[in-house]
Order: sequence, then C-alpha cells, then structure tokens
Amino acid sequence: MSPPRRLTKDAASDVPSAWTADSKAVLFSSDRNGTVGIFKQEIGQDTAEPVMTRPGGASLPRLSADGDWILYRETAQAGGPASPVRLMRVSVGGGMPEPVLATRNDANFGCARAPATLCVISEASPDEKHLTLTAFDPLKGRGKVLRTIDKDPAADYSGYALSPDGSTVALARSGEPEFRTRLLSLTGGSDREIAVRGWPNLTSLYWAPEGSGLYHGSVSTRGGTLLREDTQRETRLGGARRHPSWERYQSEARILPRLT
Repeated sequence: MSPPRRLTKDAASDVPSAWTADSKAVLFSSDRNGTVGIFKQEIGQDTAEPVMTRPGGASLPRLSADGDWILYRETAQAGGPASPVRLMRVSVGGGMPEPVLATRNDANFGCARAPATLCVISEASPDEKHLTLTAFDPLKGRGKVLRTIDKDPAADYSGYALSPDGSTVALARSGEPEFRTRLLSLTGGSDREIAVRGWPNLTSLYWAPEGSGLYHGSVSTRGGTLLREDTQRETRLGGARRHPSWERYQSEARILPRLT
C-alpha cells in the first residue's frame, strides 16, 4: 500500500462509505453544512460536490450494483434504533431523491458489483433477537427474505458488508475485545467464522474489490489501524483456526501510519 493521502481538508465529521463505480471519487456523509448530508469528492480534487443536503439528514451512501444510483439512509430526527427511517436513492448524475423502502434507524445495507445485481438490507427484529437479510431492488423496493439468524439482543452488528459477487454477507460486532467475522452464505453453502486475535473495537468492515478478503478498521491505545483479513482460510463456524499467513497481515497493519 502506498502512503495515505488526506482527502478532505475541513474539520467536519466526514465518514466515507463507498467509491463510485470508476474508483475515481469517494462518497461520504458529512455535517459540514450543519446537518448531515451526502457528498462526492474525486481523489484528485480539494473540494467536495454535494449530493444530498436537504434538512433531515442522510448517512451511509452506497452505490447500486449497476453504478447508476447512490443509495443512502435518511436518518431519523430523534429516537433509538427502532425509529422508522427511509432508504433513499438519487441518481449518480444528480436529481431529486426518491424513496426505496422503509426500515429501522440501525438497518445496514449494501449491493454487489456488476455483473451481479443483488442488494441486501440487514434489519433487527423488534425484540432485537434476530437479524433478517432481505433482498431489495433500488427501483422496485423490498424483495424476498434471504435469511434470518439469531442475534444477541445486546450486540451491535454495525460491521456489515455484502461480497462483490453477492454470495456472502460478512457480519461483525463492534465494541468487542477482538474481531469475530461471520461469513453467511446466501447461496446455500456453509457459514464460517473467522477470529482475528489481538485487535479490538471494530470501526469498519469492507470487502476487497476482488472478493478475496476484508478490510477492518481497529481503534485501540495504539491508535487507528487498518487490517486486511483473508477470507479463504479453512475455518468453520464455532471452530475457527488461525491461518498460517495471518502474521503477515498483522505485521503489515502495524506499520501503516496511524489514522487521525
């Protein structure tokens, strides 16, 4: 990896969550205008282009599988995780936002990458004991339920990522003393769990573009660290085994500059 470069130069809370389809611009949410809105900024530019800055707030911009739509969560004005919000879409080329479906404040979502077409939203049940993975279409809205899994009511599953080919959902709990990433098959295959020892406090979870690994953010007394996790290791749910090449990833992660 090359040394990191600063993208935004302001003091706002800027939270990146996606690239455009050509990998030339970053999509992020920011409170720079007094309310949380969606912005797009090319990696060679110093200023960001507003995508959605209407009153009410917006977060978690992500791209549709075909790259035509920016999807985002229209945030609730008040209330907890169960507060109703809307998943919205707006054309990459600009225009008026339109609703896709209604969901919860803590719902997470993502789309595969073309030629795959699947988009999936993860939603907790009202009693917080289950997570349901449901397919959706950016134009047609909610589709069929793909899976429902048990959930610890006290856990925060903010780590969520759909693989580029749409075959697997990666889930991880934040605020834990070490990473445990569950790989949930959407095609009838076996589920797996990968334990990453010694790295606490998950802050982000993203698939590598080719689908062979995951990138994690970790925050500890050592500062912010970026790690890459190999998803091809031979592990099974409930019996994770340390991958022989994991030391290489740990060493690389330690020498990356701290994130500020």
